[in-house]
Amino acid sequence: MERDGYVSLWTGTFKTNADLQQYLLISYNEDGDAVPSEFEKDVQIDYYDEDFMEAEFFEETINHLAALLEGCSYDDAVIPGFTELQGETLTDGVNSFILLYDFQYREKQPNVLNRVKYRGSIRYK
Repeated sequence: MERDGYVSLWTGTFKTNADLQQYLLISYNEDGDAVPSEFEKDVQIDYYDEDFMEAEFFEETINHLAALLEGCSYDDAVIPGFTELQGETLTDGVNSFILLYDFQYREKQPNVLNRVKYRGSIRYK
């Protein structure tokens, strides 16, 4: 699912920034093998390059996509791209986002139990 020039977006609601970071945490067992994060398990991703991930937590609920993504990397392309794809208003109100750059996610099966909602993938460069 790695694909140069694409970015994939998930949004969610977490109690704290620590809660979001724990959700994204990739740990390692005694043999040094990676143990997938809850995020990877939820969205059924086998691997992504952590250097190309951006995640942000906000204390307040945000209902506008542009306000949520303001200041993210490549925001001059990311905000208009996702606004065109999703619309300006987030009806579910969220306080966190996860962006995977150079990654075009293809949802295998929507899962209502996930802590995040997949919003789509767009070309950002």
